Amino acid sequence: MVFLKSTLMTKILFNRRLLSMVFFVLVIGFVTSCEKDKNVNSGKVELLSFGPTGAKHGDTLRFFGINLNKVTSIKFAGGATVEQKDFKQQTSELILLIVPQAAEKGYVTLKTSDGDIVTKTILNLAVKTTVLSFTAQARPGENITITGTYLNWVNKIIFARDKVVQTFVSKSLNQLVVTVPADAETGPLILFYSGTDSANTQTADTLKVTLPIVTSLAPNPVKHQTNLTITGTNLDLTKKIWFTGVSTAVTSFVSQSATQLVIIVPAGTKKGKITLEAASGIQTISSMDLDVVLPSVTTMSPNPIDPGTNLTVTGTNLDLTTSITFQNAPAVTSFISQTATQIVVKVPAGVTRGKISLAVLNSTLTVLSPDILEINGSIPPPTISFPIYNDIVTSNWNGWIGGGWGGTKDLNNTSPVREGTKSVKIDYSGGWGSPLQLGGASVSLSPFTSFKISIYGGPGSGGKKINIGINAADLGERI
Repeated sequence: MVFLKSTLMTKILFNRRLLSMVFFVLVIGFVTSCEKDKNVNSGKVELLSFGPTGAKHGDTLRFFGINLNKVTSIKFAGGATVEQKDFKQQTSELILLIVPQAAEKGYVTLKTSDGDIVTKTILNLAVKTTVLSFTAQARPGENITITGTYLNWVNKIIFARDKVVQTFVSKSLNQLVVTVPADAETGPLILFYSGTDSANTQTADTLKVTLPIVTSLAPNPVKHQTNLTITGTNLDLTKKIWFTGVSTAVTSFVSQSATQLVIIVPAGTKKGKITLEAASGIQTISSMDLDVVLPSVTTMSPNPIDPGTNLTVTGTNLDLTTSITFQNAPAVTSFISQTATQIVVKVPAGVTRGKISLAVLNSTLTVLSPDILEINGSIPPPTISFPIYNDIVTSNWNGWIGGGWGGTKDLNNTSPVREGTKSVKIDYSGGWGSPLQLGGASVSLSPFTSFKISIYGGPGSGGKKINIGINAADLGERI
């Protein structure tokens, strides 16, 4: 019993000492806490946190801090400001307010009498941009107006064919003004907007981009290398003009305005449409043909004619003829006489039968006579009972024609022509093989005793040799 009592007393004494130590620690903790509170409450406004980030416009935003009762207003990115009188709640530790519709992504500024306090983090909001309407049609370089909701959050617009615009004329909550790119095309718009869930929206309607249109051409017909006046609408948007028969677009103009464009007609222009091309590459084609003034041959007299005598050519616009080329002779550039309706020219020696070719002033085009000029004393057309080619590869050979090695072939050559209206022209460049092969049928030649071929070598071919192979493994006979 003594032992137990003694032990109990010992425990009591021990517990009293422990309580004394706990009390001492508590006293020290309280003092420290008081000292800390005394240092924090210095009277200055401090922002500890705010949120929630990702709130929507119209949601309640909370600001936590110290001495927040001194805040007089809160300004958001984009310029939207909530005054103190519009706070939902304000104490020294808390401010509640409604996120204004005009608030944008960015830092938030708390206005106080002691100065501004700017948040260390960016406030972002959950938004969804919508388009209610926009300008239906515009020229490149003009401004279009888009109306909708949260358009101030738009950071990029893509026009048709990936034409990107990231700079705007003006931008507000419900309206956005943007300039149509010079190379814009007709199509819908895609608006990209930021926020906690960045996304894009595409317009249901299409923006129609204005293009140049031709309404008339003058003069028409027109002479090569002279001025053509194009009238129409939005012609100042034209960057290139394409003429029929010319592979290169014309990009230099004599003059240009919205309603009139003056251009020099290229030398290779043929009758046909003209095409206007905008900066976008989109083309518009004229509804009417542009005709070109060319000489034409009506008659040739006498026909047949003796070489070295005068030939009278009648027709129209013959004053545009700069030379006449006869078969198997160089071009004749000097005439006995020349008017718009008649040319008298001396027929050179050595010419053969065929059409005559007229070169055109300021043009790369040539004009063929409709009829063949027969030459007295020339070799008459051969009589052929089993032709290989008669303006086309005949059915005797199943219409098969091949080759192409070492050169090129033209089955519709119009000059020179020995008989008919066409001939086969070979431009031989050398190398392995032959540029022309005929075949494709099993033909019996037993009824025939001769093979006839008419070859025109052209200038510079004198003394040259060609190989003709007939059903042989090698090149056959050389002539």
